[in-house]
Amino acid sequence: MDMDKDRYQIILNAIEEERKSEEEYFRNLSKAKGKHELISSGILWSPVIISKKFYTIGERIEIVLERTKHLDQPHKFKTGIGCSLVFEAEEIKEYKATVSYVRKNKMAIILSIRHIEKDGLPDHGVFSVRMIYDERSYKVMKSAIKAVIESKDEHIKILREGIRRKSNLGDTFHQKDNSLFIDPYLNLVQNEAIRTCLRARNFGIIHGPPGTGKTTTIVALVKAILQNEKRILVCAPSNNAVDLLVRRLDEKGLKVLRIGNVTRIGDSVGHLTLSEKSRNHPEWNHIKKVRIESEALIKQASTFKRKFGSKEHARRRALYKESKDLRQWADDLEEKLTRQIVESAQVIATTLISVANRNINHLNFETLIIDEASQTLEAECWAAMLKAKRVFLVGDHFQLPPTVKSDKAKKLGLEETILDRMTNVASHCSLLKEQYRMNDKILGFSNSEFYQDQLFSNEKVAHHMLENDTAPICFIDTSGCGFEETFNEEHRSLKNEGEYFILREHLLQHFDLLKNAEIGIISPYAEQVRYIKGEQEEEDRFRGMDIEVNTIDGFQGQEKDVIYISLVRSNESGEIGFLKDFRRLNVAMTRARKKLTVIGDMSTLSYHPLYVRMAEYFEKHNSYQSAWEYMT
Repeated sequence: MDMDKDRYQIILNAIEEERKSEEEYFRNLSKAKGKHELISSGILWSPVIISKKFYTIGERIEIVLERTKHLDQPHKFKTGIGCSLVFEAEEIKEYKATVSYVRKNKMAIILSIRHIEKDGLPDHGVFSVRMIYDERSYKVMKSAIKAVIESKDEHIKILREGIRRKSNLGDTFHQKDNSLFIDPYLNLVQNEAIRTCLRARNFGIIHGPPGTGKTTTIVALVKAILQNEKRILVCAPSNNAVDLLVRRLDEKGLKVLRIGNVTRIGDSVGHLTLSEKSRNHPEWNHIKKVRIESEALIKQASTFKRKFGSKEHARRRALYKESKDLRQWADDLEEKLTRQIVESAQVIATTLISVANRNINHLNFETLIIDEASQTLEAECWAAMLKAKRVFLVGDHFQLPPTVKSDKAKKLGLEETILDRMTNVASHCSLLKEQYRMNDKILGFSNSEFYQDQLFSNEKVAHHMLENDTAPICFIDTSGCGFEETFNEEHRSLKNEGEYFILREHLLQHFDLLKNAEIGIISPYAEQVRYIKGEQEEEDRFRGMDIEVNTIDGFQGQEKDVIYISLVRSNESGEIGFLKDFRRLNVAMTRARKKLTVIGDMSTLSYHPLYVRMAEYFEKHNSYQSAWEYMT
């Protein structure tokens, strides 16, 4: 096996290690034996009732379920996860499905009509829904890497070899007038980034640090490419990221099609999905009518008892055949309609895993754009890159990496993204330098620490602050206060009650300043987030304020007027866990527009040079305080 294949075989091995890790995680979740234990562990809703049921595209049914007991019980269900719908009768029946959305005590799931037995899905009865292990994403990634290894296509070989060797992929071609391209709504650097991409034959990167307008640049790039190409593929690792791009592209009047059969797509772009475009087409009512007739025939056939004569047997067989013929007719009509909608789109937008969607399998593209490439596994990228001759990655490798749970997979390099490998070597790579989000002092530390002071602030935001505020940044040191971290065995996470005490006091002392602001409270630890949320719910003073509490990972891509960061770690050994990853600190600090307050224990954090430099930055700007100031 040559070196090229060696690298991708290692990636295959890493994917398998990550798959085994997730399978083990689900196996451990399911170890509880009693129903009450399963409900408490968050992997079972029981009982549930079916409140809605309707057909969607691709021979699927979407079912809305509602909890009737254990209301508001915490759970682990989320969009896109595998589950089984269980009908609890004399004979237990299970139907494999996928969660399409979860909202409080309601959950929608999607299941294939073909997975339902001949007698159909019961309309009434006792149901429950249980989380199951789903390896679909791993199958897609493995299939993509195997295809990369075996591909003989010249453009795939060029990309494969270039990424393996970290070579510059510097070939250019000259589209007509691309050197003259200019969008009056973009700044000089954004326009040059687009011109650089238009010159690339195979590969390009737009490095977009926080607040530099990468989404605006992507939209302009798509418009520019569509002047010479019929259709473009736009992808991202998450549904939220895809939806954001879809909204912006739709606002520009482009014909966008949002692909995704088994995940919940935001309501604001629902009209751009294949299912909604199909439902709104005049032909859809006819297709729906044929499917209903087919299901009615199945139910009619199922009314025959086991003991009946030859005439009844023949009648039942005829009903099943008629039902099957009707279903095939509906399938043919739907396939024709689907192809018509897909072929008319200028932009196909989907998550990287959903690129494997059967409705776009027949398509190939000249150009692919992958947003949020810093959070995208290489194997996920290849699932889309196999469909295009030219690839543009957009993202910031100084922000959070993709989530990899397996230590073995990390050691094999699964966390390393194509963006990590190629940003410093790709010939067609542009850094967006002008940022439009945060006060200059909020930007300052990240700019010097991660971006070699290449970024600068647009004049409209460089000095903006909350009204009557005196400083846009603040660090509160809890050293010597006795606020030590505590570990929660059940959730395997940390919290620091003392840090929230200081955060609360700061909020109260600056209440008039902050009461009308958008506020984010961020912590790297989920247990601290849970604790703060619980405390906030009990605090009448904060009711009505715009406060969102979340992990750093959960806040990536967001921004608020005011950000509080609770770093949590406080111990005698100087252990800070994954706070060692500088990207977490970068993401957390750059969420703030007008005010940033960081709370932490420097006696612990100072074991690590990054946090020493951070403390020095706050001291330099006279924004370093002791927590004792809030304890008197």
